[in-house]
Amino acid sequence: MLHLLRFAFLPALILLSSTQLKGQSIDFDRLVKGKMYEFLLTDNSVIIGKLVSVDNSSVTVMQDSAKRTKINKKLIKDVAVPEVWEIKDSSNVTASLRDGSIVKGLVLSSDDNSVTLKLSGGSVLKILRSEIESIDYETGFYAPWSDPNTTRLLFGPTGRTLKQGDGYFSVVEIFIPMLAYGVTDFVTVSGGISLVPGSGDQLYYFSLKGRPLHTGNFDLSAGAMYANVTDEDANGLITVFTAGTFGNEMNSLTLGTGFGFEPGGGKSSGALFLIGGDLRVSRSLKLISENWLYPANDGAYVFSLGARFFGRQLAADFALVYLTDNDGETVSGWPFLPWLGLHYNF
Repeated sequence: MLHLLRFAFLPALILLSSTQLKGQSIDFDRLVKGKMYEFLLTDNSVIIGKLVSVDNSSVTVMQDSAKRTKINKKLIKDVAVPEVWEIKDSSNVTASLRDGSIVKGLVLSSDDNSVTLKLSGGSVLKILRSEIESIDYETGFYAPWSDPNTTRLLFGPTGRTLKQGDGYFSVVEIFIPMLAYGVTDFVTVSGGISLVPGSGDQLYYFSLKGRPLHTGNFDLSAGAMYANVTDEDANGLITVFTAGTFGNEMNSLTLGTGFGFEPGGGKSSGALFLIGGDLRVSRSLKLISENWLYPANDGAYVFSLGARFFGRQLAADFALVYLTDNDGETVSGWPFLPWLGLHYNF
């Protein structure tokens, strides 16, 4: 039974990283998420929408409540703030005005020259479009939150990575904290130490990960992790791993593998395989499954199904984990182990 728990804990040590390609002549970093922009393309066509995200090679905008458009940066000739937007009646909006003031209300009507809002106090305000800097739709379906922890499943890695300067602090199973930080656009360091009360032996771990490939909806990462136990004369364990993820913010599939060995030519383990994925079911909820296969020796297998609740910076995971081996041995009694993870992203 101990070897089952050991191999169940091994994938929980693999941490994550980040990458991004060099930008174009336009300074895309100065664009503000949530604002309306007008993108002039090289073929002289124009796309107007609310900025959702900017990544290595593209810009994603929301053109209406159901349509997202991804624009290749190489096709963008210029960016400007539009003076006219299509504003839908009966929508709750926040209007940022050019004088710095902010107005919130329900859209009663709009035309090419003005927008009429019903404010929370019941009064009606007519605003000239020329006075409006940007319009932010407050309906959750129009601007869904992004999962801040797409670089990981429940604990194992995905192929996705952190951006430079981004990071997160996590605590899983209450006693296992960790910290990760994007040193550059393509390298992340991470690590932590367990804090099990009453135990003289604590597990500490460090990880380095890089993402050499990002094409469209596919990301491939590779890295290495060192783990050891305090107060014990042990060589520790080095695990090299790779993970690839295909998908988008709504759903994705992750496949990965790892191989562990002791430093100095010590014992080595067989290959460890990861199969996982996620499915978004609402604005702030997704289902996650993370499964580990260790066919070497007697074999050990970890299967899980859980959910992630998330906001802009915080996320919480809860899952049930099932452990077994080639002989069908599992935890006696209630067969599922509860998994709890809390994450703060900065």
